[in-house]
Amino acid sequence: MATIQEVAKLAGVSVGSISRYLNGHTLKKENMQRIEAAITKLDYKQNYSAKGLKSNRTMSIGLLMNNAQSMFSASMIATLADELEKLGYSMLFSGFQKNKSQLGNKLDFLLSRKVDGLIVFEAEQEWQEVQRLKNLEIPVISINTPLDFPKIDSILMDNRQSTKKVLKKMIAYGHKEIGIITGLQKDYIARERLEGVLEAFDEMNLPVANHAKIYYGDYSKTSGYAGLKNLLAHKVSAVFVCNYNMSLGSLQAIYEKDIQLGKDLSFASFDYFDSSDIFNPKLTVIRQPVTDMSLLAADRIVKKIQQTNSLEGKKFIMSNNILWRDSVRRMN
Repeated sequence: MATIQEVAKLAGVSVGSISRYLNGHTLKKENMQRIEAAITKLDYKQNYSAKGLKSNRTMSIGLLMNNAQSMFSASMIATLADELEKLGYSMLFSGFQKNKSQLGNKLDFLLSRKVDGLIVFEAEQEWQEVQRLKNLEIPVISINTPLDFPKIDSILMDNRQSTKKVLKKMIAYGHKEIGIITGLQKDYIARERLEGVLEAFDEMNLPVANHAKIYYGDYSKTSGYAGLKNLLAHKVSAVFVCNYNMSLGSLQAIYEKDIQLGKDLSFASFDYFDSSDIFNPKLTVIRQPVTDMSLLAADRIVKKIQQTNSLEGKKFIMSNNILWRDSVRRMN
């Protein structure tokens, strides 16, 4: 196995330069190119165990996730694990499956493994156990929900704005009676998405009380199915669904009733993967930037670890991608 000294000799730089490069520092372009070429030629692998012992680090990062059963969560876990591995870190996962009473035990589990940093997915600031995060000595990043604590980063999506854009376009297309299937207003994401709906009606001067038919589901396919049937009874001409699983139930009800999307009913929803492409017509969806979000989280947590958590907390808001398709059309 090649040593760092052999890499330095072949690249014509100092061992210190090799070390700085491996720890993510930017060097002169020509030096970085020579180092990378030497690493490739010698097939050099870092000794992470020795590196961790020397720095009193475990070279591991904890991921504490609210719900690991959705396609969105699965995609994020896979992307985070791959990117952290590229950066020299392993990932330890623990999920509390929407049961906030388990959050404390799961947090203790990760901390007992001496993780160097912690990424938290969809934990609400008002939860009692979440208050522990502000006093941790290791870096913490929150994904999908804002945590207003010093030194903690929050990486969010523009759920309110993207939802508002879709609803305003529906209204501009002449739809006056619009059905909304949303989650119960117990969490930040559900509130943001419904707020986007309400702002759209307000900005388009269409009274919500008279023209918005809102059904509150529980994020399940079953509630989406029941919600769509309920909204059809109100003679809506367009439907927006605020969650992927509920959209699947809604689509099942639509096809069972032989309703033609884009003609009999306009339809849009949040989407986690490419299922929207198999429908005819293709579905208008709000697609969340799972990969970009994961890459940013990995980059920030490693930087905060390397700079001994000296970076101040920042809020990042990432744009969802709206794919406009023929399932949303103008009224005749």
